[in-house]
Amino acid sequence: MNVSILHSDVLAIREEALRRTSFGGDQKWYADRRRRMSGCGPTCAANLTAYLALTQQALRALYAGEEMCKTQFSAHMEAVYEFVTPRFMGLSRVEMFTGGVESFAASRGLSLKAHVFEARGNTRGDRPPVAELARFVREGLDADCPVAFLNLAKGRVKNIQSWHWITIVGADISDSSLYARASDEGAEICFDLGLWYLSTRLRGGLVYFTAS
Repeated sequence: MNVSILHSDVLAIREEALRRTSFGGDQKWYADRRRRMSGCGPTCAANLTAYLALTQQALRALYAGEEMCKTQFSAHMEAVYEFVTPRFMGLSRVEMFTGGVESFAASRGLSLKAHVFEARGNTRGDRPPVAELARFVREGLDADCPVAFLNLAKGRVKNIQSWHWITIVGADISDSSLYARASDEGAEICFDLGLWYLSTRLRGGLVYFTAS
């Protein structure tokens, strides 16, 4: 079963100077070097909030830009960073992300509700089965919100980075597999989310938001 957000084209960001299109934001667009190094979480939050703003009129105030171009989206990234702010170890906990996004929304006069799936490392015996993770991803995408994904250890998945946030926009779900499609540093990637869950030794998590 394939599930996805309804308007993935919204995340196509025009890079004016290079005459090309990026899929979602890229943390390298931050003006400050420190922000470029640690800005994957705020960039992911910028993707989510811009998407919600441009697909739900009631949430339009989440994005100040008039269009999805690099100049305006970069300004949005900088604004989000003031609330979704990495600390010494980065944005390494899901609650840092959710609290920051909720505060950003409140600064725009809006209220968002966070939905969270906490993923413990695979040495924990009390972890939910992969089916519960798949259900959560499906619910977030069915709610037409990209799903923020925190991965502290990539396990056996070779094409994702550890200690990193990316933006899931679609998934291919079956009884035996869970593959995700995502925006990562301005590019579209596909990866085995089920394998990550089974092989990661550190915690991580997934988040999506709805209007509250």
